[in-house]
Amino acid sequence: MPNDCWNQIGVRGDRTCPTLETVIHCQNCPVYSQAGRELLDRPAPADYLAEWTTRLAEDRSQQVEETLSVALFRLGAEWLALPGDVLRQVLPPSPVHSLPHRRDRVLRGLVNVRGQLLLCVALSDLLGLAAASGEAAERLPPGSYARLVVMTRGDETWAFETDEFYGLHRCPLPNIHAAPTHASKILATLTQNILHWRDQHVSYLNRDRLFDTLQQQTL
Repeated sequence: MPNDCWNQIGVRGDRTCPTLETVIHCQNCPVYSQAGRELLDRPAPADYLAEWTTRLAEDRSQQVEETLSVALFRLGAEWLALPGDVLRQVLPPSPVHSLPHRRDRVLRGLVNVRGQLLLCVALSDLLGLAAASGEAAERLPPGSYARLVVMTRGDETWAFETDEFYGLHRCPLPNIHAAPTHASKILATLTQNILHWRDQHVSYLNRDRLFDTLQQQTL
């Protein structure tokens, strides 16, 4: 059996792999790619074709579970999500250059993303989220890495920093629930639904409300 380090120390394990800081996700690692090639090169079992012929003949409506694609990330101790199609790039943190004559709690400044200057905002300040501390900080996995995320809506582009970026996740529709009203005021306003993921309750942010709020508070 090939080395399945991604299940042990990678994104599906405890995230202690030192290579994660560079490749961000196991899918970008040559070890993962080599294991995939070895799997494809293996001869198929004798009953493989017969088994898949039977599976594909079944009613697809009974096989496919409806899901929602979301991008999961953490700010402080709080896990949040955005629609998957909002995501454009995920990068290691970059220096943020403050804007002259601007003192803004949410608008941090400009960040250079592959030669393009983008406005960088502090979502944690916008949403009123505190940094993880005490017991909450101790529960965070050791392989947690800060990331710079670029999101877009039409021709609008924003960058923001996260304390951890999990990646894209297909959330089953039964795991999506109505948003409660006891969250902080601004977070409750921007939260569209609550997702159940890994025993966590994740605030699924409404894209349009978030972008509109960023425009109102920074431009």
